[in-house]
Amino acid sequence: MKFQISSTLVIIRKSTLDDLHSIQELYQTVARISGGIARKEHEISEAYIHNFLSKSLANGCSMVAEEEGKVIAEVHTYSFGIECFTHLFGDTTICVHPEYQGIGLGRKVFSALLEYVMTERRDILRVELHARESNPKAIELYQKLGFQIEGRALGRVLDPDGSIVADVPMGWLNPNFSRDTA
Repeated sequence: MKFQISSTLVIIRKSTLDDLHSIQELYQTVARISGGIARKEHEISEAYIHNFLSKSLANGCSMVAEEEGKVIAEVHTYSFGIECFTHLFGDTTICVHPEYQGIGLGRKVFSALLEYVMTERRDILRVELHARESNPKAIELYQKLGFQIEGRALGRVLDPDGSIVADVPMGWLNPNFSRDTA
């Protein structure tokens, strides 16, 4: 998928292992912003990125958005590898470079991931994620994409300001799910 942001072309494509260091740089940049992502900058190691990227490439999906060869957004999700959960993807995470937030890029890259699930992974019924209750913009984005709020996990997340907030579990159901493809 290609589209314009101001005067430059943005490409959304599936990630590869070759994207590891670019994704790590993106996550570290976003982690520098208070509340940007759950992990702190020092927690975003090569091993952390390799772990979720490998799982996503093996049995899930990771998509990147790039502008002039620079990764400016990434979203991933994958199977837990447990038989009773073979119909779902979890550990879903999105990361958008601060300079590109608020212009619809997150929605576009996340929509590409959900489109992949609907067309290529009809064996997946459910994609699930968690959003901090203190991040209403993220919750609003996920709801616009079709995710439903499924409750509140009280006292689960330590926010950057030291407060402890609820985590909001959310789920999206694949309208094209078919057991015949499982």
